[in-house]
Amino acid sequence: MSEKWRVLIADDEPWIREGIRGAVSWERYHMEVSAEAENGEEAHELALKHDIDLLIVDLNMPIVNGLTLMKNLRRQLPLCRFVIVTGYDQFAYAQEAIRLNVDDYLLKPVDPGNLGKVLQNISSSLASEKKKRREQKLAEQHIQKNLSLLKEHFFKQWVQDLGAGEDVYQQLQCLQLPARLPEMLGVISTGNLWIKPSEADNLKKKVERFFNKETEKAVFFGDDRLVSVCLWRFITEAEQRALEDMIQAELQVNAASCFVKPAETDQSVAQAYQFCKQKVSQAFDVSPVVARAKEYMQQHFDEREISLKQTADALQVSSVYLSRMMKRELGMTFVQLLTEMRMQKAVHLLQTTSLPIHDIAEQTGYDTQHYFSTVFKKAMGASPNQYRRMSGT
Repeated sequence: MSEKWRVLIADDEPWIREGIRGAVSWERYHMEVSAEAENGEEAHELALKHDIDLLIVDLNMPIVNGLTLMKNLRRQLPLCRFVIVTGYDQFAYAQEAIRLNVDDYLLKPVDPGNLGKVLQNISSSLASEKKKRREQKLAEQHIQKNLSLLKEHFFKQWVQDLGAGEDVYQQLQCLQLPARLPEMLGVISTGNLWIKPSEADNLKKKVERFFNKETEKAVFFGDDRLVSVCLWRFITEAEQRALEDMIQAELQVNAASCFVKPAETDQSVAQAYQFCKQKVSQAFDVSPVVARAKEYMQQHFDEREISLKQTADALQVSSVYLSRMMKRELGMTFVQLLTEMRMQKAVHLLQTTSLPIHDIAEQTGYDTQHYFSTVFKKAMGASPNQYRRMSGT
């Protein structure tokens, strides 16, 4: 152990101080005498100056007595240890001092053997406490480092009612959040039930930035990568509109949000989440022709021959009209929507089956594995095989 425990000897009699200093080899106990004081006032100043670990103090000192000195230092140096030295006539006084959690007492004249035993016990105790504080600090740093991941996992489980546990409020405290239901729960969507991870992450970052000044919040992904928010304060309709406007302006997409007050609506967190999810979905209701087009595409997207003309013919409208309506209401072209549907199915198959890539390509409407892989990597930022490995399947 390279660091030494700092010791202050306080006694109004010089020969007592010298006797204590010379009674033992301080290095043996990983200690050093940092200073000596002849009265309580001087001892107080030196104790704070040297940030001492151990005070060896006489109770009967001038100006400020030892008992008052220890009371003051107990507040200012809560980790400091105390050993008192006293004569026989002060033994009752010493017993009262022990109530201040002093570690031990020594009778004058100080016996070197007794002093050594006391110092050994204190040195071991100081080392043990320091180790505990270090381990606690490392644990706190680990939690802080992984706080966002822990929050993400906990809240995703909570809103989906997947068994966050009976100790929900205790877990909230561990996540440095209030141990009560959030005042507000919200869901934010851009209208697509499925978006590629990079787009979902970008949306989440925008929402996190919007609530950046909130200390008591959680921004996380619910199911279907819907960005969700828990807040421990109420938000106004104006704030909600400002959030949607910011997303629309910066991401160039339509945005809708729904916020509810779980406690006031007598809903569980999971029920409030499902309610919000349904509301934002309804906000993107489309015209009958576009709804029918999406339904037709959902039924035929795995067919290689599907096209805008084929879909328009099936709906008995012109290709130009259908293309214009889809672009206006969905914010995407026919090909973009078709690709999104195919990618959604491909992701599902990659995550839930061990099918070869060429089979997945065939089941999602692609002529060749090579073309499917090219489209998949462009959409998802990783090849099908890489995506499967990252998903752990």
